[in-house]
Amino acid sequence: MYNNILVAYDGSEGAKKAMQNALDLAKAMGAKITALWVGGFRPYYHETVAEIDEENKAIDQFSAKLKKELKSVSLQAGIEIEFAHLQGNPAKLIAQYAEKNKIDLIVIGCKGHSGIWGNDLGHVTDKVSENAKCNVLISRK
Repeated sequence: MYNNILVAYDGSEGAKKAMQNALDLAKAMGAKITALWVGGFRPYYHETVAEIDEENKAIDQFSAKLKKELKSVSLQAGIEIEFAHLQGNPAKLIAQYAEKNKIDLIVIGCKGHSGIWGNDLGHVTDKVSENAKCNVLISRK
């Protein structure tokens, strides 16, 4: 039923729950998993070049941290997890990535780092579920 699963992954507790659900499905269905982090979007203006360099360094470090974390999860689960990183609007890019890469299912936590809406769906989760052209599984803690 599902061959290609995309997990929106930012290292948050919600994302970790989403990854666990994706791993369970991948094992049962023999599916491939891709973890996508959409981060490092800077919609503001820096005052100095040094600030831009510092921001880029922080983005690279966080991306490396996520890759390392996912490698450990992959080894423990015995399933290969591909990793991708994009910069921009998270909801839009998750939905576009899924469509472009023929993803059958997006698995996403009900809220990530922001927790903007309290116990309701997070903004990104809400927008992905509205706009994705494939099925979306929302993982709750």
